[in-house]
Amino acid sequence: MNRQAISLLNLPVQILYTCYTPITAGYKSSIVQLFMLHWKQIFKGWAGVPFLILVALILIWGIPALMGTYNEWKFQREYEKLAEPYYNDTIGGSTPEETYNMFIDALKNGDVELASKYFIEYKQDNWLKTLQEYEKEGVLLSFVEELEDTKNIWEKSEESNEGTVSFTYQVLIEKDGTAIFEGQEIDVPAGNYTNESTFTKYPNGVWKITGL
Repeated sequence: MNRQAISLLNLPVQILYTCYTPITAGYKSSIVQLFMLHWKQIFKGWAGVPFLILVALILIWGIPALMGTYNEWKFQREYEKLAEPYYNDTIGGSTPEETYNMFIDALKNGDVELASKYFIEYKQDNWLKTLQEYEKEGVLLSFVEELEDTKNIWEKSEESNEGTVSFTYQVLIEKDGTAIFEGQEIDVPAGNYTNESTFTKYPNGVWKITGL
């Protein structure tokens, strides 16, 4: 299985930021319209010069500054909304291994819904479908045995860091077949494969399964 970058947690802030230039343009347009309606009165005397200077200062400094503050506030709200699930989710262990064991225990107890919640947020629905299919086909316990065997042979990858940990292991498929993976049936040709179990650390310190 290919490793995938961290979801929302690793998204650069620039990707989440939204520019509201049309709003700023609307304010500028209103000022221009006001000027066009009263330009004759403004230019009757030198008294109009300070007004022109004021308009220029508002266009150059005032509105962009105000809109910049508004944009930052709105961006902060949107970011907090997106990040909230990753701070509030406490289902998982303080290490990748602990989360893996908790996942196995949930499967042993037949609680596939709880087991799916040990995955990173955006993969939970697909894994719930997969585990429900395993349960329906009566292969859930066989899957648990595979997971326990995997834990005994995996090796921690050198690319692991404080926020992402992966374990690699070898799998021998003796004949062609199919498998249910994240809710979809895929063909699995015979051969020797190097698989990977990956884990991601949430901001609150909880480790989640990214992939198996």
